[in-house]
Amino acid sequence: MPTPNPPRSHRRSWAYAVTAIIVLAVQQGWPAEQVTALAVSLLVLIALITSAGRGGE
Repeated sequence: MPTPNPPRSHRRSWAYAVTAIIVLAVQQGWPAEQVTALAVSLLVLIALITSAGRGGE
């Protein structure tokens, strides 16, 4: 019997979360420089978390 809600990839979840945060910042009228800095910071943070989760492989 197949599961009704198969587990999602964590990478996909991160992508949706980052996209939602960036869209919200743009909708709130943040300047482009701040949105870019936010996006870069979030991507670096995700990379660090992902790397630490894999034991630094």
